[in-house]
Amino acid sequence: MVGVIHINLAKGWRGGERQVVLLMENLKNETIDQILICSKNSALHNFCKNNHLPYKSFTVIGLFLFVPFLISLWNLQNKYQIVHCHESKGHTLGFIARFVFRSSLKTVIHRRVLFPLKQKKFTLLKYSPKYADTIICISQAVENVVKKAVPDSNTVIIPSGVPFDLVKENSFNLKEIYGIPIDKKIVGYIAALSFEKDHHTFLDSAKLILRQFKNVHFVIIGEGVLYNDILNYSDQLGIKGQVTFTGFLNNITEAISQIDILLFTSKSEGLGSTILDFFVHKRPVVSARNGGAEELIIDGETGFLCDIGDSSCFSWRVMELLKNEDKVKAITHNAYLFAQKNYAAETIAKRVFAVYNRLAVNS
Repeated sequence: MVGVIHINLAKGWRGGERQVVLLMENLKNETIDQILICSKNSALHNFCKNNHLPYKSFTVIGLFLFVPFLISLWNLQNKYQIVHCHESKGHTLGFIARFVFRSSLKTVIHRRVLFPLKQKKFTLLKYSPKYADTIICISQAVENVVKKAVPDSNTVIIPSGVPFDLVKENSFNLKEIYGIPIDKKIVGYIAALSFEKDHHTFLDSAKLILRQFKNVHFVIIGEGVLYNDILNYSDQLGIKGQVTFTGFLNNITEAISQIDILLFTSKSEGLGSTILDFFVHKRPVVSARNGGAEELIIDGETGFLCDIGDSSCFSWRVMELLKNEDKVKAITHNAYLFAQKNYAAETIAKRVFAVYNRLAVNS
């Protein structure tokens, strides 16, 4: 049996945290003993507590003073063989356990973002083959970033997974809750309200679409530091009444099923798992060429691609979908089959489990 310590210290809930949960849930059927180390009162802490996933939660002080020692202790007890670090702070904990406490557990790093690695000695050491036995990159674009900084790094490409076992619930009605007219088509965007997600281009595109289509409403789902800025920008454009800001939603699966088109204007994505969710729900996607999206969208076949910030292209492609139901059916059918073949969560979990087994054999 393989023993794995997962580490994710994020406080909130974004794509990376959801992927940790999907992985752990889909590994339940394998011969594995796993536990998650997370921040106390974080979204992951609450999820694990409510859904019976094994975890230990710690305060910030406990995480950095005690957890590296605990990992080394578990190593001496032969309780686990692998530490899987799912984000940067977790990676630092895993590194401390190995560098300071001389843990011999194999270290797996999950790299999900497209941001360049900092050219600092500490960062480069963390990603070096001496301290990172395998770096899982969720796309070719992410691997290119890692290899550019650390050419001899031990990388493997395993994308994010998406669940296909959708549970339909009728209790959440997006239009009813937010007062959206029932006859309106919904163009939505699900993302944190942050700079790289480029909500300004989403709103610029919305204004262009509304000049020709009056039966469309725009929904922005997510929270973040730019909320007031983006809200004010919708007002400046004169479209505030046609845009709904929902904040963070727990009912995201039900919300996706009620959105007609995803307009994904993000400037930088390691992959873009939100796109996969829309593929599964057979909803069409128009996305920016942001690094990861190009690995999911075959332009004109599984969705549409536009250059970053090109509101003219975004609006044109969305209007094309609004006008052509046959095109929507063809694209969503292709996208569903593409996701099913390459990105099913259980298949992705098996690929990660194969990495664990390979490292455990050599431990």
